[in-house]
Amino acid sequence: MVGEAEFEALLAGWRAFMASGRLDGLAIRPEVAGSWRRCRAAGLDPQAPKPPVKLAQAALAATRARNRLFIEAALPFMRFLETAVEGTGFILVLTDAQGVVLDAFGDDAILAMARDNNYVPGCSRAEREVGTNAIGLALIEAKPIQLTGPEHYNVRHHRWTCASAPVFDPQGALLGTVTLSGESIGAHRHTFGLVISAAQAIGDRLRERATQIEKGRVDALLASILQSVSEALVTVDRQGLITNLNPRAADLLGAKAQAFEGKSLGSLFPNSPELLAALRGGREAQPIEVSQDGAKGRAYFIVTPYLLAGDEGVQGAILAIGPRRDFFATVRDISGFNAVFTFDDIVGVAPSLMRPIELARITARQNSRVLISGETGTGKELFAQAIHNASPRKNGPFVAINCAAIPRDLLESELFGYRGGAFSGARKGGQVGKLELADGGTIFLDEISQMPLDLQAKLLRVLEDGLITRLGDTKPVKADLRVIAATNENLFEKSRQGGFRQDLYYRLSVVEVTLPPLRERAGDLPILARHILGRLGKKLDKPALTLSPAAMVALGRYDWPGNIRELENVLEMAAIVCEAGLIEPQHLGSRLGAGRGGAERGATGVGAAVQPMRAVEIDILRATMKEFRGNIALVSRKLGLSRSTIYRRMKEHGISRSIQIE
Repeated sequence: MVGEAEFEALLAGWRAFMASGRLDGLAIRPEVAGSWRRCRAAGLDPQAPKPPVKLAQAALAATRARNRLFIEAALPFMRFLETAVEGTGFILVLTDAQGVVLDAFGDDAILAMARDNNYVPGCSRAEREVGTNAIGLALIEAKPIQLTGPEHYNVRHHRWTCASAPVFDPQGALLGTVTLSGESIGAHRHTFGLVISAAQAIGDRLRERATQIEKGRVDALLASILQSVSEALVTVDRQGLITNLNPRAADLLGAKAQAFEGKSLGSLFPNSPELLAALRGGREAQPIEVSQDGAKGRAYFIVTPYLLAGDEGVQGAILAIGPRRDFFATVRDISGFNAVFTFDDIVGVAPSLMRPIELARITARQNSRVLISGETGTGKELFAQAIHNASPRKNGPFVAINCAAIPRDLLESELFGYRGGAFSGARKGGQVGKLELADGGTIFLDEISQMPLDLQAKLLRVLEDGLITRLGDTKPVKADLRVIAATNENLFEKSRQGGFRQDLYYRLSVVEVTLPPLRERAGDLPILARHILGRLGKKLDKPALTLSPAAMVALGRYDWPGNIRELENVLEMAAIVCEAGLIEPQHLGSRLGAGRGGAERGATGVGAAVQPMRAVEIDILRATMKEFRGNIALVSRKLGLSRSTIYRRMKEHGISRSIQIE
């Protein structure tokens, strides 16, 4: 409360300044002193009568309309302060940034006293209008000010003590002031704290409202974007509650958007708590596999969370959802789950090879299971990839697994996958099995004869109903896949002896393609050797690799128990050790002299007498041109020779155009 002594001291200082215009030796606050000087320089009369009300009712209404948001934000706090100061003789005033009073609250007595001084809505309390006062000075200084009695420039205001605090909008612009005014003798110092708190609260309220408005705009924009994009998207807030489910997501998940909005993400994916844990843990965007149980069984999806982070951490997330099959299709090129070979990559013209090729071409167009049998190195996976690439599934994955190369204990988890925690050492998030990875494509089971019997029973179940159950899981998932198996054993005989399940054999061998060994492919050895040397020349940077006639004869005398794979190894070794690019018998290795049949086996790889190289070449060229009805481009591709070379060999061997179309 301001005492009489303090009031008298201030009054003496005011009189001294008004008389002399000097402040020397006077204990006047700097901001008050500055204001007095400005008022004196502007020629304001400290004895001036009460100023007129600046704005008429219409102009005041327009001013209030411009400040509507400010007034609405301030009103609850003004009402609260009005209650707090009730009966204390204080008037509570709200002004705009120009010092115009927008509203006034208080007891009837104090309001009447204010009206007597024209301190009413529509009046101006700007310094240039009424001299030094708390409202005008708070606007100029942009900080809270409290003035007592004679600190006011005009003598009519010496009865008042006023505390005023500026209010700023969210961008920092000055909106106006909140002011408490009362008689100087009854002024309490706590009024200054009240108006400061009220101004801050009003500013906070404005910021909250601006944030809400901006959030509403962002939400509306986000909702519009979500509705228009073709990707399935779900948005969640920081608590993991679903805020939006766009039409594509609702269609994909078989859910109604309205049924899930406002509910926990766990209600949408109850089997995948790791997704919510990832959001709460603030992890970077990494694809997460989730599942959902429906009328048709369990369905799997891939969710990629994009976190929305702010100053206070993760504020929510946008979840991009897609079918797991689509995700696998996107990454299969990176992961290697694709087939690269076609039927055009199968080199040879022997009738024993043409028959399985034709059967495989026909089979490829169907969805039937295929069993490819043949000795080691005959190209079983090459055929499997060619079948896949000639089938309607060519755009799907091609997943190969060698049943003999994986330990028995791991083969089941490799094929079927497992849920997290299914066994000791299992990944926390589980693992997708090769059968599931092949969904929409082909699974190639090489060396199927080496699959354990107990695992054969589980594979049989997959072939019967297309359902795959991961280790540690109880819910199967539907998979659409084609099975191509391969074996180098007589699987039928092995099944009769109990070493392989007969029912599985019959399931796998809907179509059985048997590949001939190299020793039974009449005339193909020179073609294959030339084709392999062409590839090796590029690999080893030896483009002129050729076989001498004697080396070709040596190749033809050998049995080739390892078939084409062994031929490739022998030729690669020879290509490395030969110096001039011409491969001689001594470059082929010692084992070629130990083949069954010795000198009885000819250069063509069959049990005929050794033929001259010229005759072999003529036979191969004639047979190939007959197969392709004289199409030089196809002959060139099949033999691995350029067209100009084909024409030159035709001329050398006297093969006329008329022979081409016989």
